[in-house]
Amino acid sequence: MTEPDHPLDVYADLTLDIGETTVSIRGYGDLVVVRVPSLAAARALGTGTAPLLDRLHDADVTLDLRVRGHSVARAGPGHDPGPLSRAVGAAPARLSLGGLVLSLLD
Repeated sequence: MTEPDHPLDVYADLTLDIGETTVSIRGYGDLVVVRVPSLAAARALGTGTAPLLDRLHDADVTLDLRVRGHSVARAGPGHDPGPLSRAVGAAPARLSLGGLVLSLLD
């Protein structure tokens, strides 16, 4: 594994209101956690984010997408997309089937 060209630490605590949806973004150094209230909101946020995810990967930052408190996707170093991610067009993120199911049950 090679060192990233531009390692980055992200420290942030943001709340975004997008229409009637509230999104929470928190940076913990090399981990950025995005919390959304529903899978529909997560899908809307994911549109066109592949270049951003590539940049975060290059900067050695992992993005964790959580729906109703459950981790449903991760993107970054060491999180290669699996068959499920490729099948539904979520690559380069790696989807968590367990997290997806739990987010639907809550």
